[in-house]
This record gives sequence, structure tokens and C-alpha cells, in this order.
Amino acid sequence: MKHCFYLFLCSFFLVAAGGWGQPAYAQKQLDKILQKLSSLEEKSVRSSWGRWLVKPSTTLIKASVAGLSRHRALAAVSPLFSQELPSTGPRPLLPAPTTIRKGVFTLQETPKTHGKGSAFAVMIDGTAWGVTARHVLDDIGRSPVLSVTDEQGKEKFFQVYSLREGNVHGADIALFRIPQEALAYIHPFEPDYTLPKAHSSIQSAGFSHGFFSWFPKIDVLFASDHRILTNYQDYPIRNGYCGSPLLRNGKVIGVFTGVVTPETAQKSAWYPMISPTGSITISPFNHAVPVEWVRILVRQQPSSGGITLRFAGETLGLLHPDENIHSIQQLREDRLHKTFSAYPFMDYAHLERFFEIEPGDIFRIIIHKGDRSSSKRSRYWYEWNSQTHTVTRTEAK
Repeated sequence: MKHCFYLFLCSFFLVAAGGWGQPAYAQKQLDKILQKLSSLEEKSVRSSWGRWLVKPSTTLIKASVAGLSRHRALAAVSPLFSQELPSTGPRPLLPAPTTIRKGVFTLQETPKTHGKGSAFAVMIDGTAWGVTARHVLDDIGRSPVLSVTDEQGKEKFFQVYSLREGNVHGADIALFRIPQEALAYIHPFEPDYTLPKAHSSIQSAGFSHGFFSWFPKIDVLFASDHRILTNYQDYPIRNGYCGSPLLRNGKVIGVFTGVVTPETAQKSAWYPMISPTGSITISPFNHAVPVEWVRILVRQQPSSGGITLRFAGETLGLLHPDENIHSIQQLREDRLHKTFSAYPFMDYAHLERFFEIEPGDIFRIIIHKGDRSSSKRSRYWYEWNSQTHTVTRTEAK
């Protein structure tokens, strides 16, 4: 009972404070509580009051996680925490609005191949562009066929060619021109460049294994200039859905690019910084690229088109569509102190999150330019000095 009261006080103060002054310290305290709770639960099952302890200890775990998530450095990832694995239901077979159904279509290597990916049309600066996920073209080729259905239900094919592509680890999108004759069967979407808010609902439509599905309600977990994270947990996503649009009121806000399962999360390089002891389960989630990246690629503005990178309020530079952040290094007293690999909920306006900054620390934001299929891959980094607040850029040799 004394231990339970001690744990209750620890959890109470953690929840009330929303985490202590530094996120790393708050995480350590949380993991200590979780370890002690776990130990007490194992002992309690052999005692007469075991059943009483197990129930409130689970509540304390959830309360502790909730309290920690209010800390500004970890607030972005709190929707990804889960104490129970969600149940998955059957794939929905709901009718979509006609304009939405005509805005999406499939891509495949040839008219006779079965491997298909999703794509859609969007109007950018008065021109209809075809959009899909960049990695889809890695699978089906750079000159796939576009498949649409006419009013009689007959399938029609049109050859398209990849024109502009982003980085598969960052702006995972590819653009192509839609043939004029194909536009007779396609209704392009309008873009909406305003990011959705966390806990809001959006929609999506696309193809999985060649079959069309409409998702009228998707939960938004997190949104930044870099990524939109969503939860489709009641509607399992299958192969072929990458490249479909995220929609809000019939307008495109993003491009669906992949799924992250709890198993994948626990094997990732970024998971230990969320849960050093492996005690926190990550809910399955899906990620998308904001439609702003599509506009940047369409306009081809290498000198000014990109996402602004900031560290501790200081502007570092722009991240372009063919680049991605590989990792962030923290150097202290001329020695490597900590390295964080890029993570899906990275907020490019607050790259300092998850670091405890001391005077004299130096941070290197390492960026890879080009992609796995690029013949001109390169690497450079921005270096930010916490004492002088200066930023330098260095090209790797």
C-alpha cells in the first residue's frame, strides 16, 4: 500500500506539471514509474489485494502518459500512444460522391499487369496534374498507364510519364501530365493548402488491389509542413492505396504515402527516444505528404521553393523536394553527445525538440540530397551553435 501511494503521488505530480522542465528528464521519470508499476503488478497477482492494485495501476500508467504528453516537446506524439491494440473491422464499401469518385484512378505498368497503385488529379495554377506517391513509380516504372472507366463501365488506358519527383524519404510524391483525352473521364480536385488540426476529421478515396474504397471519416493525429499523420485503424489499408488523396470538404490537403504498424514503430530508430524502456505502445498510423509539396514541385522553384527549417527559433534554410533530413547530431565539448534519426512526427519549425540544450552545444542537421535511384546523391549539413546562435552550411566531400 505504501508503494502504491508513492506511485500515485509521482503520477499526480507528473500529470499536474505536464512533465518537468526538460523532456528527457520527464521521460526518465515516466519510465521509472512504469517499471515500478510493472514490478508491483507482477507481485500483486500473488496477494489478496492484487486485483485491486492492477486496475488502478493501469489507470496511473494512462494518466502518466497523458500528463507527459502535455509537455510541449512530446505533445505532437501523444496521439500515437496506445495502451491497447485497436481492433480492425472489415473494409468499408460505402458509396463516394460522384465528383470524388471521378477524381481518383489507378496506375499500372501495362494494361495487362495486375499490380496497381492509386493516383489522382489536382488543379495547380490552372493546370490539371496527376499525382501519386514517388515509391509507387519505383514499383511500376516511370511510364505507367493510367486506367479510368467510362460511363458504360468500360476500362480505358492512357500512357503517362513521370515528370517531377520528390524524395521517397521526404516529399514522397511524383507528378505527371494527364493526357487531354483522359480528362473527359476525370474530375480534378482543387487543392487546400491549410494544414488540418489534430483531432479533426478528414476523408480519403483510393484503390486497394484495384478495388475502389471511400473513407468518409479519418482521424488526424498530427500535422506539420512535413507530414500529416492519420489513423485509419477501423478500416485496414492494403496494398495499392499509396498515392491516394487526403480530402477535406472535397479538396486535396495531402497525398497518402504509407502505413506504420506498432511492430514497425518498435523497430524504428526513433522509437527509443519515445520509450527508452519499450514500455509505450505506438498505435498504428498512416502518413501523408501535405499538398503544398505538390505546388512546390509544379512551380519548380529550386532557389525559393521548399519548407523552412528552424532550430530553436533560428532559420537554417530551406528543405527542397529532392532532399530529406537524415539525422540530427548534438555535439558537446567537441564530442558526439546524441544522435536522432529523422522521425515521422518531426516538426521542421521546431527541430530542437527532444534535446536538452546547454551553452556551447553544437547541432548538425544532416540532409541527404537525391534519392536511392538518383545518380547525383550528395550530403550536407546545417550547423547551429547554441552559444553564438550562428548557422553555417557545410557540403560533405
